[in-house]
Amino acid sequence: MASRSKQDKAVPLIGILAVKHHFISEEQLQKALAQCSDDSNLGAALKKYFLSDNLISPQNVHRLDMAAKVVTIHQKEHRFGAIALARGLVNKSVLDLALEEQKEQLKQGKKPRRIGDVMVEAGLITLKQRDEILKLQNRSCKPPGQANKPLSKTDPAKYASVAVHGENQADPGHDALNPSADNTPEPTPESNDCLLLDRMEQATQICGSLLLQVTCDHLSAFLSKTCDMDPDIPAVVIRTALAEKGVVFGLAPDYQIEEFIRSPIADSTFFNVAQGVEPSPGRNTKIEFFFNTDYLKTGGMDDSGNIDFKYRGPGPLVEPGTVLAEKIAGTRPRPGKDVYGNTIQALGGTDNPFRVGTGAVLSEDGRKVLATVRGCPRITLAGFIVVHEESDIDGNIDNNTGPVEFDGNIRVTGSIKSGVCGVDITAQAVDNGIVEANGDLTIVRGIHDARVYARGNVYAQSITHSEIVCMGDVFVQKKIMDSSIECSGSCSIITGKLVSSQVTAKMGLMARSIASGTAGPSRIRVGHDVFAARELERNSAGMARLEKEIQDLGRKKNTIRRQAIDLKKQMTDLARVREQLQVQCREIESQPELPLGDRDALDRRLDELRKSLKATETKRQMCATKTRDLVRQAAKMDRQSLKSAASKKALADEKKNLISWSEHTPGKARVAVDGKIMPGTVIMGLHSRFVPVIELCHVRITERPVKSDEGENSEIIYQMQVDNF
Repeated sequence: MASRSKQDKAVPLIGILAVKHHFISEEQLQKALAQCSDDSNLGAALKKYFLSDNLISPQNVHRLDMAAKVVTIHQKEHRFGAIALARGLVNKSVLDLALEEQKEQLKQGKKPRRIGDVMVEAGLITLKQRDEILKLQNRSCKPPGQANKPLSKTDPAKYASVAVHGENQADPGHDALNPSADNTPEPTPESNDCLLLDRMEQATQICGSLLLQVTCDHLSAFLSKTCDMDPDIPAVVIRTALAEKGVVFGLAPDYQIEEFIRSPIADSTFFNVAQGVEPSPGRNTKIEFFFNTDYLKTGGMDDSGNIDFKYRGPGPLVEPGTVLAEKIAGTRPRPGKDVYGNTIQALGGTDNPFRVGTGAVLSEDGRKVLATVRGCPRITLAGFIVVHEESDIDGNIDNNTGPVEFDGNIRVTGSIKSGVCGVDITAQAVDNGIVEANGDLTIVRGIHDARVYARGNVYAQSITHSEIVCMGDVFVQKKIMDSSIECSGSCSIITGKLVSSQVTAKMGLMARSIASGTAGPSRIRVGHDVFAARELERNSAGMARLEKEIQDLGRKKNTIRRQAIDLKKQMTDLARVREQLQVQCREIESQPELPLGDRDALDRRLDELRKSLKATETKRQMCATKTRDLVRQAAKMDRQSLKSAASKKALADEKKNLISWSEHTPGKARVAVDGKIMPGTVIMGLHSRFVPVIELCHVRITERPVKSDEGENSEIIYQMQVDNF
C-alpha cells in the first residue's frame, strides 16, 4: 500500500486525467507507466505512448494536455491565495470570489488573469506584496505572456545539460495528488528551443552540415543538427570550424561535443557549444543608519476592525558628534567575455550620496554623518538627514507672544492660541490656533476652533470645530464633533463618538459610535488618500513657483549682464577721452615762454582741459561703482538661483518619495463601530457608497468585490457590506 501511494505521487497529471475521464483504464495507465518508467520526462513519454499505441486519439491527448495545464494554473493560484490569506492581506470571501472568477474564465476558454494582478488593481494588495508571494512560488513577476522574455543568460547552460545528458524537466503534474505541492510547470526542451530562437542571430552552416547560431548578446553559441549530418565527425574538426567563425572562448569539452553528435536526440535540439562570461556589475554603496529611519508609520485596521496603534513616541536625543549614518563601500565591477573572446565592460555600482540638512554635517572623509547639535535625528520626506533641536516654551503661545516658528521640536507647557510652526509639537491644548507640524502633533487635552496641518500623526483627547489635515493617523480619545478630518492613515476615536463631521481616512475609521448633531449626519470616506493628492498639488505648485523664480532670476541676471557690458564700454570710452585730455594738457604745459596774451589763452585752455579731465574721471569712477554693484547683484542672484534649484530638487525628491510611499500603502475601505451608527450616515469607499436607513449596532462595514449576475458578461463590482463586529 505504501508502495502504491509513492507511485501515485509520481503519476503525471495527464495520466490521472486520462483515467478520470475514462480514456484509458487504471490497468492501462499502470502498463504505460511501466513502459515509460526509465524516461526522465515521464509526462512527455506518456503522451508519446498514448499516441503510438493508439490508446488515445491525438485530439484527446491535446485536450488532456491543455486540461493538465489548466489544473496546474488553478493550483498555483490557490497556493497564491493561501499565502495571501495566511499573511492577512485579504480575507477568505475576497479570495473565494477571485478564484471563482478565474475558474469561470478557464471554463469559457478565456485566458485567465492571475488573481494577484486582480487584487493589485482592486487596491487590496501592493505590487511589492504580489511579487513577494510570486517569488515564494518561484513564479515570474511578469504577466504570463511576458514571463519568459527576455530569457536569463544563465539558462543556455541548463539547456545544454538537457540536450547532452537527457536531464529533462519534471512533468507539470508530478505532484498533482498532493494539494500542498507547488505544481509550477517547468519548461520542456522543445519549448526552450522555441524561446532560444527569439534571441539568436541567423544560423550559419559549418562542417558536417551542423548549424551554428549565436545569441544576440554573443554570450552563448549553439549547434543544431540537420538531416544529412555526418554522425562520425570528430570534435577537433568542429573546434576548427568554430574558430574559423570566431567562436573561441568558453567551448564545451570534446567528449560533450561528441556525445551531442552521436546522441539520438531530435534534430531541432540546441547544444550549447560555447558559453561566455557575463560581466559582474559592482555592488552599490550602502548607507547604514544608527537611528530609526521610518519617516512615518501609519496605523491600519485589521480584519477584526481593530486599529493598529503604532505610536512612535518621542525620538531619542543625540549629542553633538554622534555618528548618525555611515557609508559602506560597494565593490568594483568585473568585466565579462563573449564567445568571440571580446571583453564586455561592466557597469559600476552607484554611489548613494549623503544628503545632509540642518543639525548634521559630513565627516572629513565623507563616509559618515555626524550630529552638530543636541536633538532628535530624523530623515525628511526629501531624504535629508537632520537633527532637530528641542525648544521649551513656558506658558501659552498667544497674541502676546506672537506666532512661533522654529526648525525643530517644540514643547509648550500651556495652550496654543496663535500660529505655531515646527517639527514635533507638544502642547496642553489648541484653542483658535493655527498649527503646522512637519512631524507629530500631540495635544494633552483638546483641539478647538483650530486649523492643523501635520506630516506625522495627530493625538488629542477631543477635536471640535476644527480642520485637521495630516499624513499619518488621527487618534482621539473622546470625540470628534463638527470637524473636518483628512488623513493618509487611520482615524480612531478610541472610546468616544463621531458627531456631524466629515472624515476622509485612507486606512479606515474606528469609533465607539457615529451620531448626528445639529450639522446633520457625518460623511465618511475610507480608502481614499486625499492628503497625498493635496500634497502632490501643493508640491507641483511649489515646483512651478520655484521654476518661475529661477527663470525670473535668469532674466534679471541677463539684464544686469547687459548693463555691465554697457558700463564697461562707457569706461573704455572715458579712459580713451582721459588719455586724450592728458596728452593735450602735457602739450600745453610743455610750451616755452610765450607773449602775455598767448599765455593767458593757453592757461584758460588748460583749465578747461583739467575740468573735463576731472569730470571724465568722476564719470569713470561712477561707472566702476555701478559695475561693482551689478557684480554683487549678479552674485546674489546666483546664490538665490542655486538655493531655488536646491529647493526644487528637494521638492522633486519629496514628490517621488511621497508617490512611492502612497503606492506601497494601499488603502483600506473599512469602518468599524462598536456601538451605534445613526441612520443617514454616508459611508463611501473607493468604488461604492452605503447609507444606513436604520440604526446599526456593533458592525464592521467593508467594501468588497462581488460578482454581478449577468451570465457570460458578468464582471466584478464593489459593494459596502455590513458584518457583525
